[in-house]
Parts: sequence; structure tokens; C-alpha cells
Amino acid sequence: MRITSSSEYGTRIMVQLARAWGGGTLAAKDLAARENIPRDYVGQILVRLRRAGLVRSRLGTKGGYALSRDPSRIHMAEIVRAVEGEVFEEVCGKYTRGSARCRHQDACGIRPVWVRLGLEVEAFLRGIPLTRLLEPERQVVQTLLGHPRIPTA
Repeated sequence: MRITSSSEYGTRIMVQLARAWGGGTLAAKDLAARENIPRDYVGQILVRLRRAGLVRSRLGTKGGYALSRDPSRIHMAEIVRAVEGEVFEEVCGKYTRGSARCRHQDACGIRPVWVRLGLEVEAFLRGIPLTRLLEPERQVVQTLLGHPRIPTA
């Protein structure tokens, strides 16, 4: 399972907007500069976030982007879904589209594993409000992992 650059960048953009919550809007070019993300890519991600109802935009010289609601009411699963279309790609579903048919559909012991994993990932990300990502890394690690250090590979 991979975390795409869209998910990473979308989350980083949302963290910047959460930091600015209640204080006006941020321009796409400023978000791009703050996060070192190509400006065009920021624009594409902001379009997705706006369509999903997570951000609002305002035109004009004082225009820009802001969260559409309090960051405590936005969770990571919403952000990933907005930029990716889904939180966890249903593995078996891709074999049932078009001419590609899975021959193991009815008697597969693997499929329940993927379904459960998808549910676990969704539940985990749903449990992380955007405000949690504003906390210092050490505190987030403690909260999410139950100990003060990030595991090393």
C-alpha cells in the first residue's frame, strides 16, 4: 500500500489552512511556497478539496482559500477521499470491471483480508481530526502509537 503524493500534499495543504483558520484566506501561490509543492499541483488539489466541500475559495485581491468548516470537524479520511476518490482501493473490484474477470470471486479467502484492511484504514483515518495534525510530532506519535518515539525501519 502506498501513500500517494496527492494524499501527502493534500494533507499538508489542509494543515496550512487549519493553521490559518479564522484568520482569512491563503492564496494558492502562498500554499505552494510554504509547502514547496509545484503551484499547478496545488491548484489541482485545491479544486478537488473544494469539490469535496472541504475548502472554500474567494476571488479578488484578498481572495484565496480557507477551510469550509472548523478543522476539528474534518478528518483525514475525508482529505484522502477528496484527493484520491477513495480511501482504500477495493482490490477485488478492479478485477470485475470490463473484460477482466476474477475467477476466484466466490471461493476466495484473500478478499475478506482486503475488505477488512480497507475498513481498518478507513476507521483509523476517520479517527484523526485535522486539529490533531497541528500538534507537535511527539504528541501525535504518543497519541497514535502509545509511545514517544517513531519506529525506525
